[in-house]
Amino acid sequence: MRSKANRRRHYQNKLMRKREVKFGGFVYRLHNGCLKKHEIEELGDKIRRENYWLKYCYDPVVFISQEHIDKHFKSSRHLQKTYIRPAIEVYVDCPFANPYAGHVGGRWLIDEPGYYRLKIIQHTRDNGEVYYIEHTMKHYNGMPYFNRDNERCYNNYVSRAFHDVLRYCRYIKEQIFAEKQAIKDRKEETYNRLKNKRVMQNVIARQKERERLKRVRGIVPTKATTAFFQALAVGSAISEA
Repeated sequence: MRSKANRRRHYQNKLMRKREVKFGGFVYRLHNGCLKKHEIEELGDKIRRENYWLKYCYDPVVFISQEHIDKHFKSSRHLQKTYIRPAIEVYVDCPFANPYAGHVGGRWLIDEPGYYRLKIIQHTRDNGEVYYIEHTMKHYNGMPYFNRDNERCYNNYVSRAFHDVLRYCRYIKEQIFAEKQAIKDRKEETYNRLKNKRVMQNVIARQKERERLKRVRGIVPTKATTAFFQALAVGSAISEA
């Protein structure tokens, strides 16, 4: 059985993994313009102010072959002087620091063939000849990085927007909980008020019963007294008629 500290750590890691999955869905909705209602309510002004960063979150997937890497490496003297093995330098538009170790800030290094989210821009001369090929990325590693703690360093605009949505969701949940608690408190108050009213009615009824018993204590009804009171009642009824 896990200790209390390990259970708490396991719960926090599980919560963070769920948030990372939700962050992926949020990035997809933000990029394709299909945000949910509460996300639009929170990010309406932010999307208008930071249109460039929040409405275009990633580039399409492109396959980079080994032939493309070798050709680009041989055509660049800068790459040949900087790196030993063939590689491609991809310029990253994200103005924040690089959250991944082993990479220079503002650039992403590709030295193996595979699928990458980047944009290839071919610069041509007037005669149509390609003299330079530029590779750019929107974010490091092609996708926005999820900063768990929303810190200042190693962050990006998409992650900050997602934390704003999480904060707004917590605010909505607190409001819903407060409304439910208010309804529960009103029900308990009504129940206690009616219960106290019934208890007071029972107490008053018992007090009246005790007082009546005190008044008639020691009196034993006989046939004569019963006939007398019956005759008295009949006479009062006739006189009223």
